[in-house]
Amino acid sequence: MANRKILTLSLSPEILKEINKITCEEKISKSELFRRAVVDFIGRLKWEKASLYGRAVAQEMKITEEDIEDIVYGFRKK
Repeated sequence: MANRKILTLSLSPEILKEINKITCEEKISKSELFRRAVVDFIGRLKWEKASLYGRAVAQEMKITEEDIEDIVYGFRKK
């Protein structure tokens, strides 16, 4: 844990109770739970940005979902 930073977090008692339940059931620390949650959140944000970009490009190029299936199939045949 050499390059880790400590953060302070404020949570409601209800959320903390849920966190304690989850960490006990999963046998992980609160730190590990938050690390996983943050990594998951960042991944979803990146996916959403990529998806929005892809939709914008597809709309600009007038590509439909059906076209995308054909394009992917064409690449897989190579």
